[in-house]
Amino acid sequence: MESRKPASVAGAAMCIASVLAMMFVAGSIGCSRESDLGFSKSTPATPEELLAELKTHQEKIDKATEGILLRINEFNQTRKPGERTLQFAEIFSQDFTDQQKAVLNQMIAEEKDVSYKSILQQIVSDRDTIQGLQEKVMHLEQSLPDSFVIAKKGDRHHDLAMNYLINDSKIDEAKAKTLLAGVDQTDELLAGNKVWFFYDSARDTFRTYVTQGEAGQTPLAVRRALRRKLITERDQAVSQRDEAAAARDEAVRTVNDLQQVKAGLESDIAVLRQNKASLEASVERLSSDLAFRQNSLFYHAANVRELKDQGVLTTVLKRVQDVKPVNFDTALDLRQTNTITLAPAAFGLDRIVKVRMLPNIFQEGRDFKIETSEDSGVAKIVILDPDLFKGKEVLFAVGG
Repeated sequence: MESRKPASVAGAAMCIASVLAMMFVAGSIGCSRESDLGFSKSTPATPEELLAELKTHQEKIDKATEGILLRINEFNQTRKPGERTLQFAEIFSQDFTDQQKAVLNQMIAEEKDVSYKSILQQIVSDRDTIQGLQEKVMHLEQSLPDSFVIAKKGDRHHDLAMNYLINDSKIDEAKAKTLLAGVDQTDELLAGNKVWFFYDSARDTFRTYVTQGEAGQTPLAVRRALRRKLITERDQAVSQRDEAAAARDEAVRTVNDLQQVKAGLESDIAVLRQNKASLEASVERLSSDLAFRQNSLFYHAANVRELKDQGVLTTVLKRVQDVKPVNFDTALDLRQTNTITLAPAAFGLDRIVKVRMLPNIFQEGRDFKIETSEDSGVAKIVILDPDLFKGKEVLFAVGG
């Protein structure tokens, strides 16, 4: 615990020295800019002349410091509860550590003198205190039965302790390992640390510990810093893990959404393919029907008497009168054949004697011909010019 006091006092002294330097420099700069401060343009000829001149400016620095403190105090008194106030150390916010600013603000809060002269006196007093504490620490260290070594860069506490037990205490390696297994060791050695050892042969006990020594930090501060670093790294790792997990979950959700979209698209594609097949079949059927209609002769064959009764033919000249009752529902595909065969039984006749093609726009013998058979009674219409009859509708009046 004694070793901590010099460090604290040293920090305070460094703070005071920093304030002194800042005040002196600020005062000097201010003096160089003001023509009425009394600096001579030429360099003083003797130390006495320079000292007299600087004492004058020391008083001005002290007055300026008092003025600054008064100004800050007046400002802070006008602030309402909860509003921000100003501290003297904030003037040096970019040049002071938090510890140095805290020391300076504490001095002002305790109404201590922070003038140039007072700070110099404080530095001298603190230096004497530090020296006295260092002497006490040295005396205490010398009175301890423990021995120590100064750690160098790369040294390990375990290796140093093993060397002490084996070489200084003359203990075999196996027992040294057993003794070391029962004591705390640190892996955070800094160059300049004092590593202490003591083996009590009477009680067969061993202790080892580390003090700051000439290192810039205490072992406790190093451990805390490493602990903070480990905690920070752990928190960062946890944060990265959580972010990665969130990204993974988001990716899984995205994949699931895409799979659903894919399934929907595949279903749509299947439906479209079915529709395509259906449309292609319809197109093929329509194309076939169109080709059939474009290349076929559509006709209606009936007995002359029946056609007259229906009003299709006139009774006298047997001309076409009205074809509304007629459906031209029989077709001859002229791409395959050019002959129509009419059987007498289909018209209620024993045999067919005559067949007329109506209307009379086609010429028999040139465009078509009609053949009848006395033996079978069958009549045949042979299309001689198929292109002429493609897509046409005709009526065959059959007589016996």
